[in-house]
Amino acid sequence: MTELVTLDRQTLLDNFAVAPFPVRHALSDHPLLGLERIARLAESLHASQVESNPGAIPEVVPEGEGVDAVELAPGDVVRGIESNGCWIVLKRIETDPEYRALLEESLDAIVPHVAHREGGAVRKEAFLFCSAPGSTTPSHIDPEHNLLLQIRGRKDMIVGAFPDSEAREAEIERQCGGGHRNLPQPPVDPTTFSMGPGDGVYVPVYAPHMVRNGPEVSISFSITFYTRESERLRSIYAMNARLRRLRMNPRRPGAHPVRDGVKAATWRAAHQGGTAVRRLRGGV
Repeated sequence: MTELVTLDRQTLLDNFAVAPFPVRHALSDHPLLGLERIARLAESLHASQVESNPGAIPEVVPEGEGVDAVELAPGDVVRGIESNGCWIVLKRIETDPEYRALLEESLDAIVPHVAHREGGAVRKEAFLFCSAPGSTTPSHIDPEHNLLLQIRGRKDMIVGAFPDSEAREAEIERQCGGGHRNLPQPPVDPTTFSMGPGDGVYVPVYAPHMVRNGPEVSISFSITFYTRESERLRSIYAMNARLRRLRMNPRRPGAHPVRDGVKAATWRAAHQGGTAVRRLRGGV
C-alpha cells in the first residue's frame, strides 16, 4: 500500500515542535482534491467553515485590516479560481466523512511516531486552500502542528521566527485571547520552501509563516493536529489574555508551573460551564 505522506523519521524526531522541514506526498491526483470535488465540498459546508478574500493582498496585513470578504458563493469561488483573483480556505473539512478518512490516513506518517511527545495527538483537523495565480497569504501564526501539502500549482512557503521573545509571547497571547491570526511583521530569519505538486512542509505550532503563490492556480491540503501540550499552552495563553483584560499582570507560560496548571484547569472549567478566575487573584 502506497504511503500518502512520506518523511524521514529521524528528521521528524529531531525537528518536531522545533523547526520546519520538507515532506513528500502521493495525493496530487487524489479524486477528493480535484477542483470540481472541492467546489462541491465548499457548497456543502457551513458558512463558518468558509473564508474567502481577494488574493492580491500585502504580505503583512495586521489583524486582517482592509481585506474584504468575497461576495461570491463558495462553489463559484472555487470553480472560477483561474480568473476571479480570489483566495478561499475550507476549514475543518473532516466534518465530511470522506475527508475525515483522508486526514486520518495522511497523518499516519507522523502521528504514530510522535505519540510519546507532548502527550500525543488529541485533535485532528483538515483544511483546503484554493488560490488564484499570484495570490498571497499574509504573515500569520497557527495553533496546530501543520503539514501543508501542495496538490496543484506552485508556491513558496516562507517560515521563520518572531523578532524576539517578547514579541512572540505578546502575539501568541493575543491570538489565543481571540485576536486575528495575522502578524504585524514578516517572519524573521526565514526559510523558503519552494513547493510543487508532491511537495509539503511541516510547520511547528505558532511558527510565523506566509505564502507566495506562483503564476497558476494553487491547491493545498493542510493536515493538522493538536497535542495535549499544545492544547495546555493555548489554555494558559488564553487565560493570561483574560487576566490581562482584568488589569492583572500574568506571568508567561513556564515561569511558574503550578500556576500554569491552575490557569489551564481554570480555562477548561470555564469552557465547561464554570468560572474560577477569582482563584488566580492571589498570584498570577
